[in-house]
Amino acid sequence: MSTGNPTSGRIRAKKTTWRVRCAEVVSRALITVGGIGTILSVLTVFIFLLWVALPLVRRAAVADRAAVPLPAPAATPLGIGLDEYGLMGWVLQSDGQLFNLDLRDGAVLERRELSAGAAVTAFSQALTGDSVAVGFADGAVRFGRIGFRTEFVEAEAAPDAWQGLAAGDVLREDATLVQRLSESQFRRRRLEVVLDEPLPLSPGSAIALLGHLEGPSGRLCAAWSQDGQARLAQVTERRNILTGKTTQNRRDAVLPVPPRAGLGAPAFLVLSGLGDTVSLAWSDGRLVRFGTRDLSAPAVLEEVELLSDHPGQRLTRLQPLLGGTTLLAGDSGGRVRAWFPVWAEAAGPAASSTRLVAAHTLPGPAAPVASLASSARTRLVAVGYADGSTRLFHVTSQKELARLAAFTGSPVQALALAPKDDAIAAMSADQARLWSLDPRHPEASLRALLGPVWYEGAAGPAHVWQSTSGTDDFEPKFGLVPLIFGTIKATVFSMVLAVPIALLAALFTSEFLPPRARQWIKPTVELMASLPSVVLGFLAALVIAPMVTDRLPVVLAAFYALPLACLLGAYAWQMLPRRLGLRLSRWRFLCIGASLPLGAILAHLSAPWLERACFAGDLKRWLDGQIGDPVGGWFYLLLGPSCAAVAWPLGRALGAWVRSHAAQRGRAFAALLDLCRFLAVLAAGAAVALMGAELLEALGFDPRRSILGTYVQRNALVVGFVMGFAIIPIIYTIAEDALAAVPEHLRSASLGCGATPWQTAMRLVVPTAMSGLFSAVMVGLGRAVGETMIVLMAAGNTPVLEWNVFNGFRTLSANLAVELPEAVRDSTHYRTLFLAALVLFLMTFVINTIAERIRAGFREKAGHL
Repeated sequence: MSTGNPTSGRIRAKKTTWRVRCAEVVSRALITVGGIGTILSVLTVFIFLLWVALPLVRRAAVADRAAVPLPAPAATPLGIGLDEYGLMGWVLQSDGQLFNLDLRDGAVLERRELSAGAAVTAFSQALTGDSVAVGFADGAVRFGRIGFRTEFVEAEAAPDAWQGLAAGDVLREDATLVQRLSESQFRRRRLEVVLDEPLPLSPGSAIALLGHLEGPSGRLCAAWSQDGQARLAQVTERRNILTGKTTQNRRDAVLPVPPRAGLGAPAFLVLSGLGDTVSLAWSDGRLVRFGTRDLSAPAVLEEVELLSDHPGQRLTRLQPLLGGTTLLAGDSGGRVRAWFPVWAEAAGPAASSTRLVAAHTLPGPAAPVASLASSARTRLVAVGYADGSTRLFHVTSQKELARLAAFTGSPVQALALAPKDDAIAAMSADQARLWSLDPRHPEASLRALLGPVWYEGAAGPAHVWQSTSGTDDFEPKFGLVPLIFGTIKATVFSMVLAVPIALLAALFTSEFLPPRARQWIKPTVELMASLPSVVLGFLAALVIAPMVTDRLPVVLAAFYALPLACLLGAYAWQMLPRRLGLRLSRWRFLCIGASLPLGAILAHLSAPWLERACFAGDLKRWLDGQIGDPVGGWFYLLLGPSCAAVAWPLGRALGAWVRSHAAQRGRAFAALLDLCRFLAVLAAGAAVALMGAELLEALGFDPRRSILGTYVQRNALVVGFVMGFAIIPIIYTIAEDALAAVPEHLRSASLGCGATPWQTAMRLVVPTAMSGLFSAVMVGLGRAVGETMIVLMAAGNTPVLEWNVFNGFRTLSANLAVELPEAVRDSTHYRTLFLAALVLFLMTFVINTIAERIRAGFREKAGHL
């Protein structure tokens, strides 16, 4: 490029060197790659989390496997069972015929007759295992087992007919099925039926309804016979270790069934999983529940109307869910409701008892419920309807997993879920159908993850996170709300402590601290950020938490004593003569630091008085609600906000009077009047706080049910203090840099116009640097949201929904750190943890988006200034 000089007429060539050009190209490429790479990396993390969590809301995968004809279409199926490999199944029909079927084509492998000597009139099948009970027309009951026996045969011992099978092929041999597993092993499956000797339960009267329970010490049987009696029989067995002889002991009881005029016999009988209750239900929806813990005196616990909200409908099916506690009631309107007992105070002076509540409703088509089948592993239930359709539900989450068009115009008479929940079978009068099933993640749905769920035995719906337990019948609970709430709680308490201290410290360092002292103070505070969170967590759990527990009244008193000591020290400084004050100005920072030990002494001295005046002499018992009224707690909580609320109007009202009288009396008198004004603000604030406490107590509000409550050693107060200590350096550093970046000529102009340094800082420097100050707070907020180790060690890691500052909590990040290494890959637990990470990601994204909009507004205002 060439330019001419208008004065000399000479032309001088200007050319950009190749080094500058290369540096520009490289820097532009690096900036572009870095920016695009950052965006892509963030999007990749988001897409990965979404990809892992998305299957939680997908429905079950169902594929049609076979449709086979039944051998005896005229009989009604009483029971149905599938083997765990989906190859064989058995069907017990009302005529006593037991068929062993090849589920591949419906061929009958074996036929057995169970009604030897008397017709089969009732049948009971255990939800788990292969235990059964069969009732007969002569009033006898036979316990036994109907299941499948597996034998593994090595290839060397196998017959020649088996050797030609390829891996996975199945051979039908008499009443067995042989499947080759590998080159060296075969598996042979056959039906095994074992029935014990008849147990006379109601001699001469047929068993109409039957329920049984089998345990390691014996058996329990409940039956309704055609003579109108509900009987209960308990058979226990003892085996002599020395002789090997087994002795049986039988106990019988008759249930006191209330008279049901004109309604006849009950339609359903259910024995609970623990054998402590028996339920009889009639087709009009009336259910009577009996307590059978004491067989010598069974009693009616309650009578329930299962169809009270739909009186015109009929009860068509009643069956227990896994565990035998929840009852599934299907009606003629196609609806299935889950009922289970919850604890309720008895009406009289008797002890607490239970009552049945309808916790879940599973909607269906406008066709009566014809059959129900419960899973032996989870809380899945298959529902068959009179129109031939079938639906699969998860009861707790109320998630509909699949809809199956089983039969056309023919009701579903029986259903069965495979032991591994990987297949489902449905039967009509003349046909059976089999589907392969993958339930995926039935416990998880948007409603179950983010809404309150009514878990079995709970008093009502609640947000609960409990992914594991020590018992096999445990139901996992994946409510994310306690984790989100814990994250917000930890962030709020830590930011309330950290933000004022960090911003005020940054303002003091930037505007009032001498430059020489600033060179030492700022690096020291920044060095605090290098402390690992693990170290802070250990200090919080092992040092600070026990210390706070032992000195809790002193800690509460310190929240007011330390600021009061600093303010009183500032008013005392104003009383110094001007010359002495100027001489001591270099030691002002040390004098401020000296007020903190004085405040600690004041807190220690005032703590017993505070405990007696506000907390009935025992703070921890008061927090637990054992003693005292809420007035003292409300007064303590309202004292600070009340003083701040009355400071501005009262300060303005008294300010003019103080200035007019202080102008003629000198500096010391003005400082004394200013101190009196401060004390007047304290007195007025205390009066307002006391009136507010009395008013809230009169309205029935108690702080022990909200922000205060039972004291736990590892609590939000300790976490807020330690986490605040961790994020103070971050906020302080960025805020101080933002304040120092304000041009010096603006300060000089303000001071030249007669403004004080305080007025200059608050009215000029802070508004100009507001964008940077807000950025500092947002960076600290991000650190608080993602903090893991401090919360994990100092908060008790308990997922509770309480604002109680003296209780623990669990955050999303801490939960991920604890449970993700132990979670089974691709399980519901595993994917729910990744969903929690996705929620944390979205929370941070939303916070940053809102923060950027606010920062833009601050930058615009700073530009106007």
